[in-house]
Amino acid sequence: MSDPFGFATANRVAAKIAEIRPETEKGTEPPLAALDKAADQLGFRSREAEEAKVMRRRREVGAGAQLNVKCPIPVYNRFIRFCDQERLPYWEGIEKLLDLAGVSQTGERKR
Repeated sequence: MSDPFGFATANRVAAKIAEIRPETEKGTEPPLAALDKAADQLGFRSREAEEAKVMRRRREVGAGAQLNVKCPIPVYNRFIRFCDQERLPYWEGIEKLLDLAGVSQTGERKR
């Protein structure tokens, strides 16, 4: 039976393509330190400066309102470190700082 739409040819080509396997490289990849050194020698610099890197931590989810604050990265990292060291979720970290600042439950500064 003839194949007027060319599926037989397409199937043969697809079978040949499926047989292609990448060659395995011998040896190991260079360590990241060697790659960084080579990049430095060629004048390439990392886009992420160490002091500008944003720290991440797992999210704590609970009932309440959401507070989104945009702040400088050093302030953000300082707050995250504070919460991590005190082993506090963010909301408890904010509460602790408000208590230390003498802010009442109504939002007024205690005198």
